[in-house]
Amino acid sequence: MPSVISLSVLTSRSFPSLRRLCGLALLALAGLHAHEALAQPTSAVQNPPLRVLLNDVAPYTLHGDPQQRPGMHHEIMQALARQTELPLDFSSALYVRLALGLKDGSADLVVGIEGPELETLATRVRPMHSFKFVVIAKKSAEIRSLAQLKGKLLGVARGAFYDESINNDDSIRKYGMADPFQGVRMLALDRLDAVISSDYLLAYALKQPGLDSSQFDTPFAVNEKSYVIYARKDLNAEVLRRLQRGMDALQKSGQIDRILRSYQ
Repeated sequence: MPSVISLSVLTSRSFPSLRRLCGLALLALAGLHAHEALAQPTSAVQNPPLRVLLNDVAPYTLHGDPQQRPGMHHEIMQALARQTELPLDFSSALYVRLALGLKDGSADLVVGIEGPELETLATRVRPMHSFKFVVIAKKSAEIRSLAQLKGKLLGVARGAFYDESINNDDSIRKYGMADPFQGVRMLALDRLDAVISSDYLLAYALKQPGLDSSQFDTPFAVNEKSYVIYARKDLNAEVLRRLQRGMDALQKSGQIDRILRSYQ
């Protein structure tokens, strides 16, 4: 009997110590979970996907078969996401919507042509690639210089800034086309005198079915510009630096050039 009493006393005295040990173990476990959360990549803990708005026109954005390549700008931005380990959420729209995406807060990043509107609205991250603005007309029109555009009807993308010699010249009449694919079709039907677009877009537009490209003159260059990644002005400074370092690395490695060449 005494031994039973001793065991009972010992067990009752052990409970407070056991409770204290359990409490300490729970605190240690909670601390471990907190440490693991802090140790996770910044993108997983702090950064929701960045909303990227791209120009919805080939070859920058491609639609169709799910196995088809997503488009030039999509591929470059996907490479940037891998390089920076930042999650990106893609959408595309007509060019005029790019600036609106920054104005209404629906986009964190846009890939647009360098120009006064985007430079005012957003923070320049890095140039993505250069291109040439070119003008094309029918051979019969004999339009081969900017001076010969005066008094003519020129197909332009709504919201695009080409050059002061075009945008600020009221003697050049402008028609806001949805994209150069529409513009080239209108040009073939003599509903426009000329069309201006980037060399990449125009090359794709001239390949569309049912179009006789032999009726068009050789395009002439207006200037050279760059597509630039722009960020909303209040984007986190560290995220902005990661994007900048990522683009620098992609340019240095030649990955951007390889993507561009694959769409030519």
